Amino acid sequence: MRFTFEPLRRTDLELMARWRGAPHVLRWWPGPCDLASIAQEYETLVDGSDTTRAFVCSADGRPIGYAQAYRLADEPAWQATIAEAIGVVHAAGIDYFIGEPDSVGRGIGSKMIADFVATVWQTLADVSSVVVAVQQENAGSWKALERAGFDRVWAGHLDSDDPSDQGPAYVYILARPPE
Repeated sequence: MRFTFEPLRRTDLELMARWRGAPHVLRWWPGPCDLASIAQEYETLVDGSDTTRAFVCSADGRPIGYAQAYRLADEPAWQATIAEAIGVVHAAGIDYFIGEPDSVGRGIGSKMIADFVATVWQTLADVSSVVVAVQQENAGSWKALERAGFDRVWAGHLDSDDPSDQGPAYVYILARPPE
């Protein structure tokens, strides 16, 4: 399976609204998922005024999910939350989901994550690692991270106001491979 990652565009927002409203995504990405709310939420990602890089993930040419990457240094509150858990790291953070229900539970996530990390190394060339926080109950996500080569480095409750970070979490890290 070949993955490609195309920058999120305005024309993708209807697809994002559908994906974000799917029960398997909404559980971990809570919040309004109507088109107007999604357009407002993702506006700065689409127009490039946000430092986060947002992508539609396609498998063999078919859009199936979403991924985003950002420097922790560009998100001071989140950087402090991660530093409180694992110490200060010069890292990128990533978030992702598979939106198409028929692509969930098929082992696709680990390959999508691994391929996305390769994109992160190219897009954010100055970071030394990738860090991900995931809810402990989201076994599909943390197992995909492990299959993609990430190491679990922390377990506990993150100090975050984001509803998607509530509850027991794991933090995973993957170091940039030597060149």
